[in-house]
Amino acid sequence: MAEPALLPGNRFRAYRGSGSPLAYAFVCLAQSITLTLTNSYEDATVADCDNPTAVPDRKSVLTSRSWGGRIAGQVAADHLDELRADAASEDPVPYQFRTDPKTGAGAGNWTGNVFVESLEITKSNNGIVSFTCQFRGDGPLVWAAGAST
Repeated sequence: MAEPALLPGNRFRAYRGSGSPLAYAFVCLAQSITLTLTNSYEDATVADCDNPTAVPDRKSVLTSRSWGGRIAGQVAADHLDELRADAASEDPVPYQFRTDPKTGAGAGNWTGNVFVESLEITKSNNGIVSFTCQFRGDGPLVWAAGAST
């Protein structure tokens, strides 16, 4: 059996978009990244018309897709203003999530706009300041296969 090519954590990264033309900058020190893709379904119980006494089966119809997630890590001072601005924004902010395997197999990125649902800034025992940013996707999350620039 061939060993799987694992994706090291530094090969899955978050980037924040800004400017015109739009450019993406690495969200430095975001050490934990979660991207959640969710499908919603409407269900119906469907009888087998050829066998009326059979137990009906559930049939599901896709009704919507949504996405969201969180980024967390230590606060880089030069990015704190950006995170605060994203949390205060009434407009969605473009983000990109890149997978960049060493072999190139499976490389690509998800791109979409997010609204920040919560931004938590923490520290403990005079330690390093950390953050957790919970976000929700606004509109489609688009996958582009291939190496990211």
